Amino acid sequence: MSDSIIEDLSPGELATVVELQRLELNRLLSDQKRLNDRIDVMLQLQEREQVLRQQIQVSLDRLVEQRGVAQPTSAQPTSALSVPDDLPLLSDRLDRAERRFQALRTAVEQLAGALERQITGHGTGQGA
Repeated sequence: MSDSIIEDLSPGELATVVELQRLELNRLLSDQKRLNDRIDVMLQLQEREQVLRQQIQVSLDRLVEQRGVAQPTSAQPTSALSVPDDLPLLSDRLDRAERRFQALRTAVEQLAGALERQITGHGTGQGA
């Protein structure tokens, strides 16, 4: 608001404007807190996803080692799932986890950008 507009306002109108700005600031702070909480949850999900990806990679490495080192013979017990059947299943799960992670990352970036634009828009006097 420019000085000339402020000077033309009565004390009651000025108090109303200040109250509206205070309410908008409180709303923006609440939105920012919710966004930060969501980002924290998403970072926890990303950390969990990374742990699971590492576990899958270790499992894949073990399966490859088992397949390369020791082919099952009639004397050796075989697992319920054969190694060739396990690899596509693990690869599919890893691909799905990576797609979900990318979608989550994109959503967080869009949410952060929208909030930043909203805060920046209100901070430059374009809003209320």
